[in-house]
Amino acid sequence: MKEHDLVIRGGTIVDGSGVPRYKADVAIKHGRVAAISGRIRAGAAREIDASGCIVAPGAIDLHTHYDAQLNWDPYCTLSGWFGVTSLTIGQCGFGFAPTRPEDRDLNMRMMNRIEAIPLESMRLGMRWDWETFPQYLDSLDRQGLGVNVGVSFPFSPARGYVLGMIPARERTSVTDKELNQLKTLFKEAMEAGAFGFTTDMNTGDRPEDGSWLPSHVASNEEYMALAEVLSEFGVGHIGWTIANSGGLPPEKSASKQKELMTELMRTSGRPLHVLLDQESARDKWVADSRAEGLPLLTQELVMEIQSEFRLSEYNLFDPLPAWVDPLVGTVEERSVKLRDPNVRAAMRKDAEERALLRTDWSRLTVVDTVHDRNQPFEGMTVEEIARSQNKHPLDAFLDLALDEGLETEFQHPVDPAPIDENIANPFGHISVSDGGAHTRYLTTSTWPVEFLAHWVRDKEIVSLEQAHYKISTLPAWFADFKDRGMLRVGAWADIMVYDQAQLGFLYDKLLHVNDFPGGERRVIQKPTGLRYTLVNGSITFEGNDCTQSLPGKLLRSNDMVG
Repeated sequence: MKEHDLVIRGGTIVDGSGVPRYKADVAIKHGRVAAISGRIRAGAAREIDASGCIVAPGAIDLHTHYDAQLNWDPYCTLSGWFGVTSLTIGQCGFGFAPTRPEDRDLNMRMMNRIEAIPLESMRLGMRWDWETFPQYLDSLDRQGLGVNVGVSFPFSPARGYVLGMIPARERTSVTDKELNQLKTLFKEAMEAGAFGFTTDMNTGDRPEDGSWLPSHVASNEEYMALAEVLSEFGVGHIGWTIANSGGLPPEKSASKQKELMTELMRTSGRPLHVLLDQESARDKWVADSRAEGLPLLTQELVMEIQSEFRLSEYNLFDPLPAWVDPLVGTVEERSVKLRDPNVRAAMRKDAEERALLRTDWSRLTVVDTVHDRNQPFEGMTVEEIARSQNKHPLDAFLDLALDEGLETEFQHPVDPAPIDENIANPFGHISVSDGGAHTRYLTTSTWPVEFLAHWVRDKEIVSLEQAHYKISTLPAWFADFKDRGMLRVGAWADIMVYDQAQLGFLYDKLLHVNDFPGGERRVIQKPTGLRYTLVNGSITFEGNDCTQSLPGKLLRSNDMVG
């Protein structure tokens, strides 16, 4: 009988701790690292030749929205294709547990509007063999997983479970009885293995009717109550999204939210990570919090992204308040509103005053048209079309879309960030993909390869040793993923093996495929140079070929203590 299950031979180890790389073999037994040595003589049931390759811990993604997709895709692609071996769901206060049966459709419609997960795919693909949060964890545990999954307690559906989904969007306070019920739900979730709670205060995120989210209108008392519950467990964290707080009352401004988050960290004693804005690396509150010793991290994207969209279904103009209602409803309902001169005047004023990059007419481009008569516009910017038609750019934009039933395909860049500064920010983590969300328009789930190839290999922003600390060890510490994030004897063998010189993207541009339930469309990309991905010691991908192995685990926070 062979002594080990698998040996990875001849690779260069970057173990995630920050120590200098070195050449060694890695032996795996029963899903864990059994030995790391310059030469392991004992044999194995299988051996991998990693000569010329980096052997490193798999990437950990702390911000995804695979809550629905996990029901039909246990590998959480694209993340599973790009070296991610562990991830968290339930982010931004969104998720599907707890959810009463009568609220299931509303919850799916909210996720469709905000995270742009195809509604038909959710209706066809979700099992719904749960109602409570503990039942949801058990459902994931039963299904078989291709990655490790930790689940946070999402605030908005939980408040909806207590108040009803519609009242939860309207009421700004709760009774003592309701507050106790919310605390009980969270305590039950933590006892079942939740990794803390998350919420969303970004007013650019609106449910299907364009109203406020439950998290937008909730009282500080509710959040503090959850922090008190969290303090009882000694594990778990808080996730918070701000980005844009325009339209909220003064007591919910970004500065007031920062004061609240400070109190949440003090009360809970647990880490908090926050999605702020493009300037988070320079935020004084972040520096002050860290100077106080509070365990605060900011969430930082490492990708410059383009969004391709149609106005028949798009929601990423919601940071512009006057654009919310016109882009709510069916195509027919949207079309009526978008023809209204008064609506257009408000949209025009909003775009001019707020000046988002996504309404930069000189960069907003026509990608694909429906009718032959409009084909000459393909590749043109909205500004160029407007000039040729002697129209205001907003009118040129909307007139073209309306002529094609709102099915014209446009492209715009998303507001840029100082990525190099954010990568170097010691108080930020870059384990952010938004994976599972906006699947028709864009993807940032390719981030591990983008980071290791572009920013580390080509730009040399950080060393390879620092890079793997950033994408594995740091997020594993933050998330309380025990025995993960570093290549150490005894740790779980979550590993990526790659040829750094060959790291890149397989396709020149994102592909459109129809592989979601109901044949719904999404955009995909695949990597080059990534030789093997291992989860708990089993190979899930050889190159881009899936082995169909399901070695992933449903991670529970109550297994992480001790």
